[in-house]
Amino acid sequence: MTASENSKNKKSVRLKVSPRVARLVSGDAGCDEQVQALRGHLDLNDVEWLTLLVYFGQRADRELLREVRRALDTFPEDRLRLLAADNSLQLPLLGFLAKRYAHCPTVADALLTNSALPAALRSHLRKTMAASSKPVADEDAGEAAEEAGASQQMTDATDQNENPAETQPEDEEPEGTEKLSKFQMAMQMGVAEKIKAAMTGDKEWRSLLISDSNKLVSSAVLKNPRITEGEVQTIARSKSTNDELIRIILLNREWVKNYSIKLALVLHPRTPIGNALRFMGFLTEKDLKNMVKSREISPVIVNNARRILMAKSKRS
Repeated sequence: MTASENSKNKKSVRLKVSPRVARLVSGDAGCDEQVQALRGHLDLNDVEWLTLLVYFGQRADRELLREVRRALDTFPEDRLRLLAADNSLQLPLLGFLAKRYAHCPTVADALLTNSALPAALRSHLRKTMAASSKPVADEDAGEAAEEAGASQQMTDATDQNENPAETQPEDEEPEGTEKLSKFQMAMQMGVAEKIKAAMTGDKEWRSLLISDSNKLVSSAVLKNPRITEGEVQTIARSKSTNDELIRIILLNREWVKNYSIKLALVLHPRTPIGNALRFMGFLTEKDLKNMVKSREISPVIVNNARRILMAKSKRS
């Protein structure tokens, strides 16, 4: 199916969408469900989520537009990188990423490795990266987006609230040479090299390799002595985190003492149900009430949260 938006003096954007996305953008879905989808709370993959954000970014509805901007500002960078490197991603979506995240080195580098990226967008990105301290010219960006098949309207909705990641200053290099980013380096590394980088590298390496498809590599990130509890919490909260990473987190007694990590594990679909139920005894009444209202977690967790609340109510 396709979704399109028309505007006076603007080109129409047409996207192939899944049945789930088609229902959410039609009149069959209520506003509350649309808001939950834009927040990433529904069972959508990242391509579907990005498609929704692009589609609703063209709408005039203030509430939905506010949710779109918030989601685009907080979209996990490692997942954006995977989208940007996907050569099967539709051109309007590639065009949107190139416009919205042109100043984000991780996303821009991934786009440049994408063989499906049109020449105009590739040229635009290289110019933007070469002059990282300069603002992107609206005309150049619009031209690049049109080359990819995306309308200017699609990007205008989010331009006013852009908060591009700052780029780190690079050492000067001889003219005609390019400094490889860590993403580009990782693309050329073997498994053993990736494991070493995961276990000894800095935060950028850890955030890059935690999403590696090889579980030996992603697991090595959790063995890095410099990893922080904040990073572990982010990993535990991500729906894309695999079962092996969840298992390793559960085995670390210090990490599971952290309330936020404990809560994230309870909510994660890959946490063994026995562990999740055990951790629920430590959760606050507020978090338990939120679980009772949630439609995104296991019925077993919801029922146990309801039981704990009833028991607390009787005691009081």
